[in-house]
Amino acid sequence: MTAMQESIDRVQFLSTFSKTHSAQSVVDQLTKLKSMKILVIGEAIIDEYHYTSPMGKSSKEPLVVHRYAREESFAGGALATVNHTAALSDNVKLVTLLGKSPSYEAFIRSHLQKTIRPKFFSREGSTIIKRRYIDQYANQKLFQVSFIWDDMITPQLEKTIAVYLTRELPKYDCVMVNDFGHGFLTSKLIRLIARKSKILALNVQANSANYGFNIVTKYPRADIVTTDIHEIRLATHDRYSDILKLARSIARHLHTQTLVVTRGPHGATGYTKDKGFVDAPAFTDRIIDRVGAGDALYSVIAPCLASGMDLTTALFMGNVAAAIKIQTVGNKMPVTFDDLKEFIAKLLAS
Repeated sequence: MTAMQESIDRVQFLSTFSKTHSAQSVVDQLTKLKSMKILVIGEAIIDEYHYTSPMGKSSKEPLVVHRYAREESFAGGALATVNHTAALSDNVKLVTLLGKSPSYEAFIRSHLQKTIRPKFFSREGSTIIKRRYIDQYANQKLFQVSFIWDDMITPQLEKTIAVYLTRELPKYDCVMVNDFGHGFLTSKLIRLIARKSKILALNVQANSANYGFNIVTKYPRADIVTTDIHEIRLATHDRYSDILKLARSIARHLHTQTLVVTRGPHGATGYTKDKGFVDAPAFTDRIIDRVGAGDALYSVIAPCLASGMDLTTALFMGNVAAAIKIQTVGNKMPVTFDDLKEFIAKLLAS
């Protein structure tokens, strides 16, 4: 069995980890990140949850009719990432892209943590919306409707963003890119970000709108990468080879210091050339909603690794953030420093 194929025993991991790491020592390491300068770049997404209840089969169509119950909206995409990251640092800036009509700017501003400094750019059309319909009793997602762009930003807007990033990128200790593949991050902007960032962290996601096209290898370099098994296979165009071999290949291609592969209920695996592969388990079996779990892990693990934290502790922290996140609906509540502190204390209690 390889590290990617088996689940790591949670009790055994915590028993070993707690021998060299107290809860207070881990929290102290997180506290040191408060002054880190972090820039988060990526698409803003409005996550809508529309709750319904089934009424029965339509008399005229082969479908089940649902009765509308209620709805709620959350700040998703890069907005969720930057909110989680603000739990670690008081010096976080967001660069994102909104639509002009409707922009949801007032909603977004009201749902960002108060310490975050946002920079909004705008393009024609609506800000991206991902609307999920959910059975309110079973809490089961029925289907999703997405309001997204099909094309890249205009050359004029690209130039405006490039001028801004050229000035801003060198100011930050860590640049975190949240690439959802919806037309914001062009090839020109990608090359600029890779060239100007001191430490570059990437999270490049495959989804229904970009499957097979939005792959991490479109970036020329990265210091830190978080991805999942399916995204690694897409990036290497290899469906069957050993995932460990493919992960090493991606790390070499991007000249990456640390690559982290998320594995859902099996935790996460980190890779460095010096350390090889290191595993950490998932820290909860209580799952309310998986949406945003990978974003939460990325939001915490990237600053930790950028600060020089050892890989095992960073994996521990990333999985703590993911465990907290999946116990809430969607991106309703960001992970906070107090959440992290409390969960760490619970896991490492003697």
